[in-house]
Amino acid sequence: MNIRACVASVVLFGAAGANAADAKGTPTFTRDIAPILYDRCAVCHREGDIGPMKLITYEQVRPWSRAIKDVVAQGKMPPWFADPNHGKFRNDRRLTKEQVAKIVSWVAAGSPKGDPKDLPPPPQFADGWSFKRPPDVVIEMPLHAKVPADGILDMQNYYVKVPFTEEKWVEAVELRPGNRSVVHHSIVNIVSLPDTVKPEDLITGKKLGRIGWKLIGQAPGKGAESHHHGTAKRIVPGTYFEFNMHYTTNGKEQTDKSVLGLWFAKDPIHHEVLTTSAAQELWREGQKIPRGKLPNIPANVDNWEIVGKMAVKDDITVYSMSPHMHFRGKDMRYTVSYPDGRDEVVLNVPKYNYEWQLNYEFDNPLKVPAGSTISVLAHYDNSKNNPRNPAPNEEVIWGQQSWNEMFIPWMEYSIDKLDMSKLSREEIEKLRRPAARPAIVE
Repeated sequence: MNIRACVASVVLFGAAGANAADAKGTPTFTRDIAPILYDRCAVCHREGDIGPMKLITYEQVRPWSRAIKDVVAQGKMPPWFADPNHGKFRNDRRLTKEQVAKIVSWVAAGSPKGDPKDLPPPPQFADGWSFKRPPDVVIEMPLHAKVPADGILDMQNYYVKVPFTEEKWVEAVELRPGNRSVVHHSIVNIVSLPDTVKPEDLITGKKLGRIGWKLIGQAPGKGAESHHHGTAKRIVPGTYFEFNMHYTTNGKEQTDKSVLGLWFAKDPIHHEVLTTSAAQELWREGQKIPRGKLPNIPANVDNWEIVGKMAVKDDITVYSMSPHMHFRGKDMRYTVSYPDGRDEVVLNVPKYNYEWQLNYEFDNPLKVPAGSTISVLAHYDNSKNNPRNPAPNEEVIWGQQSWNEMFIPWMEYSIDKLDMSKLSREEIEKLRRPAARPAIVE
C-alpha cells in the first residue's frame, strides 16, 4: 500500500465519523468490513508480516479507512495481476464489485464501527506462520548472515543437512525472512553435495551444488504454499537444504536468519509435485536461441520480446504458474497448444509488477496431455516510459541482480504416470527419469 498516500489520507480524513450510528443499510466495520479484511488482507496485514500496517481491529483499520477505499477502488489492493478472462485460480485475491462498493459506502458514511457483537472471530494463524497450525519441523539458516550497510551483494547460499533418515513428503511449506528490510527474495532448494564437503563450507555463502530441485520461493506476495490433497514435494535423506538468499543493503549494517517451515502429509501421497521453468527452449523472432546465447536487451526499447517453450512428453497435471522477471518485465502469457490443434491461454499477466511476485494456483489443476507444447510469451520495457527502469539508456544483461533481467516462467506440476497409488516403489523409480526433475534454474 502506498504509504505517502495513506498518511495524506489520514490527515485529510481526521477522526470524523468514527462513532457514526449504524443506520439501516449503512455498512459497519464489525458486520461488513472486518469479514472482507480478514479474508483478503489479514494474511499480510498482521503482526510480523509484510503489510506496513495491521488491519485486524477497528482501532488499527479506522485511521487508514480512506486510503483503503482508494486502493481497493483503483484495484491496487489486494495485489493480483492475472487477466480474469483466462484461468480460474484458487488463491485469487481480488475483491468482488460488491465488496469494493461496500468499502466505498462504509467510508462515505464515516467509517462507523458498528455493534461489537457483529464482529467475527479474527483469522487464526500459528504464531509467525501463514497456516493455522504450526509446522511439524522448522529449519533455520545455519547462521545469522551479515549484511553490510552498503554495496552490492552476490547471491548468498547457506546449507543445512536434511535431518531425516527417511523420505518425507511436504504438503505445505513456508519460507519466512528473518529480516524483511534486507531480504529481497529467497529460495530453498533441495540439493546433493559431495561427500567431501566440510561443515565450514556450508556457511561461506558460496554456491556448492547444482543437482537438485526447488522446494519454495519467497518474495513479496508469496512464500507459503500448500499442495492439493494427495500431492506433495519430496525431501530425500542425505541431501541439503540450500538457502539461496538475495540481500539488498539499506544504509545500516543488518543480520538475517531466515527460517523454513515444513508441514508433512498425513495421508498417502499419489503424485510428487515438481517445479520447473517452462522456458526449456528459448526463441526470439522465430529463431531458436542456443543456451547461453540469449542477446542482451538493447537500450531504449519498449517492447522487447522473448518466447519460452516446453515440449510435454508425458501427460502432466499443472497446479500453478509463477512469472518471474525484473524491473523491465512488462507482461507474460502462458499458452498450451494441444495435440488436436487447439491453443488455450491458461495464464495472462498483462501488467507484470516486479514488486509482487505472485504464484497463480489453478482452482482445478490443468490437465496437459503428451504431445502438447507450453509456450510463454514475454515483453520487456527498457525505455524511459517505464517508471521502474533504473537505466533506460543502458543495455540490459541477464543476471541475478535486480537491475539485470531474468525470464523464468515457473510452473509446478506432476507426471500422471508416476502414480504411487497404483505402482510399486520399484516401478516408480524405474519410470522416474532425470528429465522428470529438471535442474534448478536461477
